[in-house]
Amino acid sequence: MGSGLSRQNLTQPEGFPVRIDKKAPRLWMNLSYQVHLDHEQKYLTVSKSYCGIFSDADLKTALCHFDFEREKEQYTAAHLQVYGQSAALQALNREGDRKRALDKIHFPVGGKRFRPSLEDVIEFLVNERLAEPREGWEQVVEEGRNRFHRSQLRAAMRRDTALVEEFMREQQQQS
Repeated sequence: MGSGLSRQNLTQPEGFPVRIDKKAPRLWMNLSYQVHLDHEQKYLTVSKSYCGIFSDADLKTALCHFDFEREKEQYTAAHLQVYGQSAALQALNREGDRKRALDKIHFPVGGKRFRPSLEDVIEFLVNERLAEPREGWEQVVEEGRNRFHRSQLRAAMRRDTALVEEFMREQQQQS
């Protein structure tokens, strides 16, 4: 799933302007989600997702991107990559090592189950004054975030029913 995907273009989503009026956009977003059925062939699950934030329609000038890759082994499944310069990173790059750019660093953001939601990204853009919100946006974002969190919690519970049973026993003992 992604913006601008079609039968002719299955892999390269297009960016879209982030705006609520007829003004020229300052910000573009590029989203894509790859989904599949889980191991039980019962629940649709995200295997990969990408949310890029750009300052141009050609998606050449990135601010950051939030990635999730369920089966990634080299770095944390959910991570953030930021574009820019970092004097600290330059100082940390060791002699003889390949010099890493800031956008090549994978900052962890909550792991497989509790990664940022699209609603978290929207809230970030509004709070940092990178995007203009519509009236009532907070409620819509919170409702979406709550749906995402409930879905993630239910999935975590399905994967560890023994922990759920232990929690329920503890709750019954306390009441």
